[in-house]
Amino acid sequence: MKYFLVLGIEYKFFKKPANITIHVGDRLIDTFRLTRDYPCTTDTLPQIESKWFERHDRGYWLTRADWVKAWAEVPSLIKVYEVDDSALKGRLDIKVENANSDFTNGFMKSSSLMKFHITALFKKDLVRNRGEQMMKILIEFENRFFLYKKKKNPQYEYGSDGKWFTGKWPTAGSFWASRENQIHEKSEIKHRYFLMGGSFTAEFTIKTKHRTKYLAPSGDTKFIGFPYVDSMDLLLASYKPLLNIYDED
Repeated sequence: MKYFLVLGIEYKFFKKPANITIHVGDRLIDTFRLTRDYPCTTDTLPQIESKWFERHDRGYWLTRADWVKAWAEVPSLIKVYEVDDSALKGRLDIKVENANSDFTNGFMKSSSLMKFHITALFKKDLVRNRGEQMMKILIEFENRFFLYKKKKNPQYEYGSDGKWFTGKWPTAGSFWASRENQIHEKSEIKHRYFLMGGSFTAEFTIKTKHRTKYLAPSGDTKFIGFPYVDSMDLLLASYKPLLNIYDED
């Protein structure tokens, strides 16, 4: 069984390149350098395949103000890797060598900064036929999640409980940021939308549920309930540049 590992990175360059090394377990997946700014793109919406949104009566997601704002925060740097499920063991480690700043005498005005908007793992088969099956699954999760929350609290609105660190698929909502040098920043759980400076390793635990490999939320030992679905999850099944990459082979 083949899986896709998808990374979407926003990067603010300062002085020197950042070096990125990706491992799954003991297998080297890739190494590359970031030599310039990689901001978020601002023209995402025209690149969204609307077919499955409309078929599942979710066309309003492409026009609702808060969702339109979310669609505008898509990283311009997106990498897709095909990985055999036999290699998906232990952890996904993304090592970042990025100690680029003007830190002197206890003060720092500028530094290189990075944000992991997308770190996702899912079966390759799910995005056949332009993402049809994945979109179907995501909308089913969205329905079930909302009904579950409404049953507990009739006044519930998405995100009102603030639990952004748990229950995400296929993207990981958080990761453990491990730092060898903890003088200025400590090793800790980081949300995927946090801007990160300095050198660190982003660690994602790979787990299995229902015979499916996934990136477990940091701090949790198991996945409970239905995943929370947001724009980055839907993007994986509907963004035309990604759909084109999936179909390259």
